[in-house]
Amino acid sequence: MATGQISRHRRLVAADLAGENAKVLRESEGEEASAAAKEEVFGLENFEIEIVLWNVENQQ
Repeated sequence: MATGQISRHRRLVAADLAGENAKVLRESEGEEASAAAKEEVFGLENFEIEIVLWNVENQQ
């Protein structure tokens, strides 16, 4: 390959890698957000159960 072709090839490879990195980052951010939302819902459900149990115990 000539020098110009090598530089062009390197730019194309770098652009491809940057695109892949951006895609992986977006996917991992989405997974983290989804996991955080599930954890929040689970925490709220547990809190609601604790409130119900507390109310039952204190009504006697």
